Amino acid sequence: MGIDVSYLYGAAVHEKDARKKKREKRENKIQELSRNVSALRNSNGGYVLIHLVGLVSADFFTGAFDEFVDIKLNGLIQDGNMFSDVYKKQRLSTHTELQCFHDFLSLFVSAASSVTTSNFNTKIALDDCIIEPTAETLRSFLRTKRRLSETFHRLSGIVSADDLKHVHESRSIEMKGHFLSKESDEELACSILNSFKLAEYITAFTKLEGGGSYLYGVNESSSTEHGYASKTSRPDPVVINNQDYLKKTLEQKIRDTILVCDYDGNTLPDANVAEVHFIPCMSHSKETKDRHNGQPVIIHVSVRSVSGIVFYDKMGPLAYKYDNTQRLVTQMDIKEWIRAFLKTSV
Repeated sequence: MGIDVSYLYGAAVHEKDARKKKREKRENKIQELSRNVSALRNSNGGYVLIHLVGLVSADFFTGAFDEFVDIKLNGLIQDGNMFSDVYKKQRLSTHTELQCFHDFLSLFVSAASSVTTSNFNTKIALDDCIIEPTAETLRSFLRTKRRLSETFHRLSGIVSADDLKHVHESRSIEMKGHFLSKESDEELACSILNSFKLAEYITAFTKLEGGGSYLYGVNESSSTEHGYASKTSRPDPVVINNQDYLKKTLEQKIRDTILVCDYDGNTLPDANVAEVHFIPCMSHSKETKDRHNGQPVIIHVSVRSVSGIVFYDKMGPLAYKYDNTQRLVTQMDIKEWIRAFLKTSV
């Protein structure tokens, strides 16, 4: 695989679009490397040959590559081994007969004792945030096969946005503020799902008994009314042009985005894990007429618990293997991944 040194060494870039393009290319390259390393770890090990495009022969520094990849490489060690035992990097020009290949690195990757997943594509809830589970946490979750009540999360006693002042973020409640904009209902649904990570929160809430609630249009702001720094909740509503349309659109986008499976990896395509509701905002303390005429509301996405596992990408967990016959890197399907993931060795 090739990596241009300008992605690593920070060539001078000032334009906003150029910086964004560089970030995207860096992200694409780290995903490509993760895919290759996952495939080798799951296929008896091997080498990744890396071409540092643009590296001059007089430059012997490769630390920028280490800085770029090492955290991700370490995250792909999911069987308890040491980094130094799993990976070995070498510049090809250190061999006398290969001195002309000054811009090539070889990365040796040892085989894993358990399946290596480059991205689990699911989250778990802490009290303060959601995070990607460790391999052992997720393995324990799948082995336990907990049977949950599969009820949608409810916010008791909430009739209007003013009733949310005593509601705060927790492991089962997430709040997102709304910024004034001219976006359409369709754009708003896409923004909530992607920019505000709704799908990721859904995967975390489905693992909780009783599910969870995602509130779009509520802010937690700093408060000193008690004599010390604390937080209070305040409405930050959005005006909806057509509530029925937004509800149907957002619920459909959720179904199109997430993957719901039972504990054996059987997909449940018709599973409804999230319902969209609207909490009216009676207060007009904030200018909410940022769109057309409509009712200012808080968007409440109620998520139910699931006796299975939910992923925030239809592709499911990203684990790969190398097909020696076809000389291709291929993704494990969900059933194959679960079988391999629950084994003690591969």
